[in-house]
Amino acid sequence: MSRIFFLVVALFLALSVSAGAETRGGSIGANEQWSAANSPYLIESNLLIPEGVAVTVEPGVIVQLKEKTVVTIKGRFDALGSPQSPIQFVPQNESARWGALSYEDAGTGRMEHCLVRRGSTGGSNRIAMVNLYHGVSGVSIDSCTFEDWPDDFNSKATESYHSTAYMEIRRCWFGEGENEAVHGTGSPVTVEYCFFAPRRGYSDAVDVGDVQRPNPVPIIRFNTFYGSEDDAIDLDTCDAYVEGNFVMNCRGGIHDPIGISGDKNAQPIIVNNVVYNCENGIAFKNGANITVINNTIINCDKGIWMHQNPAHARVFNTLVWGRDDQVSIKLEPGSTIDISYSLVKGDAPYTGEGNSNADPRLADAAALDFRLLPGSPAIDAGQGAEGVLNVDFDGRNRIDDPNVIDTGSGSPNYIDIGAFEFQPDAAGLGDWTLY
Repeated sequence: MSRIFFLVVALFLALSVSAGAETRGGSIGANEQWSAANSPYLIESNLLIPEGVAVTVEPGVIVQLKEKTVVTIKGRFDALGSPQSPIQFVPQNESARWGALSYEDAGTGRMEHCLVRRGSTGGSNRIAMVNLYHGVSGVSIDSCTFEDWPDDFNSKATESYHSTAYMEIRRCWFGEGENEAVHGTGSPVTVEYCFFAPRRGYSDAVDVGDVQRPNPVPIIRFNTFYGSEDDAIDLDTCDAYVEGNFVMNCRGGIHDPIGISGDKNAQPIIVNNVVYNCENGIAFKNGANITVINNTIINCDKGIWMHQNPAHARVFNTLVWGRDDQVSIKLEPGSTIDISYSLVKGDAPYTGEGNSNADPRLADAAALDFRLLPGSPAIDAGQGAEGVLNVDFDGRNRIDDPNVIDTGSGSPNYIDIGAFEFQPDAAGLGDWTLY
C-alpha cells in the first residue's frame, strides 16, 4: 500500500466520526484494550495513564483528541497498528490541534503503524506530538507517519528531554514543514531507516544535543533526508554515531544550510554517509573534534568546513568531489584538519599521506549513482583503521579487488575511498537510491 493511499484513507476515516465515540479523560484506573469495534475513542480532557496501568490500542482504532488535550503516560501505552489497519491520532476538530502523547518518568510503550497528525500544542519541554520526558524506561516508535505539526511556534514531531533511556525511532516518515522532526536534549535517541521531507526556515530535520560519552549517545543511521533550509543533522555538544545516511539539498536558507553539522565541543563519529548538493557538506565549529571515515561528499559548495573558533577534524577514506567552483576543504583561522587516504578535488592532492586529486570515476553522478567504476583511483586506496566498517553504504562487504594493486595502508590495506566499495559485479546491482 503506498504512503499516499495510506494518508488518503487515514484522512477520510478521521473525518468520519461516529456520534457514539468512546470517551476518555481524567485518570485510567485499570488496564484497558481499545478495540476497532468500539472506535473512535475521544480524548475529551487531559488523560493520565498512571504507573502500573497498561493501555493497548488495537489496529484500526481512531483516537481523536480535543484541542490542546494531552495524554500523559506514566504506565504503559502500546499503539500497535498494522500496515493494513493503521492507528490514527488526529484532532477531533480539523481546525484545531491537540496537545501531545507524553511518556514520562517510568512511562513506556511502543507505537507501530500509526498516523500522528495535527498535534503539538504542549507546553514546557513537552512540545512534540510524541514526547519522552525524563524517561527511564524508553519508547519505541516504528513505521509511523508524522504530518502537520505546527509552524507557528517551536514545536516538534518527536522530542526526548533529559531521558536516560532511548527513544527509538525507526522506519518513519516525517512530512514537510517549518519545525524539527526529531529533537533530543540530554538524551540518547536512535533514528534509523527514516525518511525526512524537506524542512523550511530555520529548523533542522534531526537536532540532538547535550549528551556525550561516557553516557549513551545518539545513533543516527540509514536515513534519507530530502532537504532543508537549515541542517539535516545538527549535533551540538553531542557525540553521536552517524552512519549510512543519504543527505541531499540542504540549500536556500539564510543560516548556512549544512548536511551534517555541530557545535560546542561535539565529538561525533561520521561513517559511510553520502552528502549531495548541499551548501555545506559536513561543517562543525566552536571546539568540535570530529572523526570522518569513508564518506562521499558530492557537489557541495563547501565539502568540509571547520569554522567559528578552533575546531578539528580527522578525515580518512573520504571522497570530496563535484563542481569546479566548489571549495572542497575550508578552514577558518585556528581550525585544523588531518586528511589522509582521501580523494579530494583540487589543483593538487590535499596535504596528507595517501591523498589524491584524481578523477574518482563515479558511475553516474548526474543520476545520483556515486559508486565506483572499474579503474577508479579510489579502489583499494584507503586505510584500514579503527572505525572502518567491514561493509559499505550498500551493506556490501569491503573487499580486496584482485585486479588492483593495493595502495592503501593499515589493516586491511585494501579499503576503498568513499562510502561505496567497488564490486566487480556492480553491473548487476539495482538502484541504490531506493534502499
